[in-house]
Amino acid sequence: MKDEMDILWDNIVNYAKSNSFNIYYSMDIDIVISFEWDKRMGNVKEFLKGARNNKINSVVLSIKRFEDEDIDCNYFNCKKFSNKIAEIDLMYIMNDVGYKYHEEAKWFTEVNTLTIDDLLGDYDEKKILPLTKEINEKSVDSLSDDMIKYINDEFSNIPDNIDDAIKSFWLYKGINLDFSIENDIKNKMDMVNKKAKKIIDNEKQNDEKNKLYKLIPEIISGLIKRNKYDVNMEDIKNYLAENGIKIKYKSNLNLMYNQLIKDLKDLKIKNDKY
Repeated sequence: MKDEMDILWDNIVNYAKSNSFNIYYSMDIDIVISFEWDKRMGNVKEFLKGARNNKINSVVLSIKRFEDEDIDCNYFNCKKFSNKIAEIDLMYIMNDVGYKYHEEAKWFTEVNTLTIDDLLGDYDEKKILPLTKEINEKSVDSLSDDMIKYINDEFSNIPDNIDDAIKSFWLYKGINLDFSIENDIKNKMDMVNKKAKKIIDNEKQNDEKNKLYKLIPEIISGLIKRNKYDVNMEDIKNYLAENGIKIKYKSNLNLMYNQLIKDLKDLKIKNDKY
């Protein structure tokens, strides 16, 4: 049994052909900048009459069925929409500008315009986000890996305020932290955040340590030029400050200092400076 969109499709095709329009069928109609027909000015026949008055001979006709649309079946019974026409677009081009008649199924309008509030239920007078399938099924380790990869890909430098990057990741996954969240998924997210933060922090600490260690030869070279083989922590702090190098992890400064002292000691022995 045909629904109203099937009937509209047949009417458009029949009317266009009966009025000697050439019909070009396409799925790429959205790539053209266009003006949409105001239906207060009439139906699709009036639209085609306007095309004829403008001496248009060819029109582009596009159809999108349910399967062509990006609809999340987690929230709807998608089977009842199978193979149904969701959208019809009819367009003609004049002076490099598109003029379009657009029609969409009522069921598609309802489904497509659902806001996040429509997906949320009232619970203790708060909005509760639905659990997403991916977060339910993936392990904490797997989600932590996803988060770290996302942050490394999206941020050229890991921000000092890692919470902003974490919020961005969860938004990418479809969870808005501005809303209250079910306790079970919130607990899992907290574990993911904690694990990812620890891994990222360890990576940043290790990167900082490596950068400090690379400074040691330069510092030693400067000391040798001044025939100086003794250095204290204040000397190192002053050197770093003079070169605009900030240290986040105090342990790295201690490690660098100890390594520097060891290297200087070895050098003094080698050069018989004792």
